[in-house]
Amino acid sequence: MAQQFNFLFVSDFHLSEGRNPANGLIHRNEDFFQDNPFAQFIAHHVKLSRRETAVEYHNIPWKLVINGDIFDFLQVVSLPKEGAELFGVKGVRTHKELSDNERKFGLGTASPEIVWKVSQIAKGHPIFFQALAWFVAQPGNELVLMKGNHDIELYWPDAQLRLRQLLQKAYREWWETAVPGDTHALLPHFDDLPEALSLELLQRKVSFPTSFLYEPGLFYAEHGCQFEPANAFRNFEDPRLTPSETFPDAANFIELPSGSLFVRYFFNDVEHIHPFADNMKPISRYVFWLLRHAPGELTTFAWKLLPQYLRARREVNKKLKRQQHEPPQAETTDLFLRAIHDLQIHSRETISTTTWQTVGRLGGSVVLVLVSIALLFLAVRVIALGTYWPAIIAVLLAILFGYTATGMMQSVDHLLEGNYLFIGAGRIARLLNGGTHPGYDSVRYFVFGHDHAANVRLLPPTDKDRPSHRQWYINTGAWVPVFSESERLLRQDEQLTFLRLVPGRVQHSDESKNRDMPELLQWSAQANAPLEVRLFGD
Repeated sequence: MAQQFNFLFVSDFHLSEGRNPANGLIHRNEDFFQDNPFAQFIAHHVKLSRRETAVEYHNIPWKLVINGDIFDFLQVVSLPKEGAELFGVKGVRTHKELSDNERKFGLGTASPEIVWKVSQIAKGHPIFFQALAWFVAQPGNELVLMKGNHDIELYWPDAQLRLRQLLQKAYREWWETAVPGDTHALLPHFDDLPEALSLELLQRKVSFPTSFLYEPGLFYAEHGCQFEPANAFRNFEDPRLTPSETFPDAANFIELPSGSLFVRYFFNDVEHIHPFADNMKPISRYVFWLLRHAPGELTTFAWKLLPQYLRARREVNKKLKRQQHEPPQAETTDLFLRAIHDLQIHSRETISTTTWQTVGRLGGSVVLVLVSIALLFLAVRVIALGTYWPAIIAVLLAILFGYTATGMMQSVDHLLEGNYLFIGAGRIARLLNGGTHPGYDSVRYFVFGHDHAANVRLLPPTDKDRPSHRQWYINTGAWVPVFSESERLLRQDEQLTFLRLVPGRVQHSDESKNRDMPELLQWSAQANAPLEVRLFGD
């Protein structure tokens, strides 16, 4: 009989270099500041499974699913120390021997580089890694780490091994400082915990699915990046470049999508100037924040960062053109996975039709704002000369252009905040409800991350093959700050959301007695307890 679990889903932590242990300063590209709250969250649920009065949880192990983007390897831009450390990663001993690209933008996507990057992340987040290790040490508990577009490099077996080794090390560090019997500690010492975690144990208890996670009759989960073109990989299951005569070692590197290249060659530098830039949603809000509060930075972006990005993209495109032709998706014998690929491709093609609309409206709105500003300056100058009618006309035109720009920006926000993941969940539901793929059948919950928008929505009933139970779309949001002016009155900027799934609530043969409402919650560090998420209907 298969092990019974209760489930916890989180996603989009985006850990990067964290706090420098040498000086205590936080790296400017870091987005995750919830190490202690995460440890609280883990400890709360472990204690829940040990509490005899918690009938739904007692003695039932947890399976923690981190549904993509636990790490942000793109934002780890530091370099190994010159000498033995650098030689172990790159085979050279000085930074001068690295390429210009590596010196300016950080290491790339090769396996040894990612092994070093995940070690660097662990140095900056010791409490987080101790909490994960402590969770895995609990009897029966398991950890599932899904790939996302920011940590696709978890594909590498050596990176997976290194992560298990870091958990082993973090648990040893926790054990050395833990006080037996101290139930009030952040991560309490229980009598039944092992003195150490072996790699064999971690091999069994920490898994890395290649594509999606499916629990029969209960849920389907994936990160979600494959449903939109900017962050989709040509082959998510095996994202390596294809070797060619001119690039025989290509398979040692990951083929990054355009969104990842934008982060590496442009947005990392933007965040060095404004660390909050990546947290303003949608990104058009940041553009207009710049216009209002730091218009001078636009010169830096336009004349330095943008040409830098375009040059880097040109070099990447040259390398890709030398690659042998590769189909959009890898051939697979799994017919269900092939059907999922088809749904993802359809979603990307649909979104691509709105891409130029988005670019055009965003560019047009920026131009209109700049023209409005110029007209206002002109009006002031004309008034100074004692002529008023041209000034009045200039002010009226500035108001008109500004109003038009505002309308265009609202339409851009609507395009950027699309519901493609909800639509994708509905299509996967129809695929599973049809029962045409052996081993896959209807499930209740479709769990995604990626867009940082925590949500629960009831999927519309399918036209045919309708199951007897309801089906739900859930997005677990993110544990990074999200600054959205439209939502600021409804929620906090930091909303530590998670999905708690208890299978025992939906196992009654009489569907009317099942409690199938998804339990999307947010962790409160102040209350040291989960709270309800504030969600509003359409």
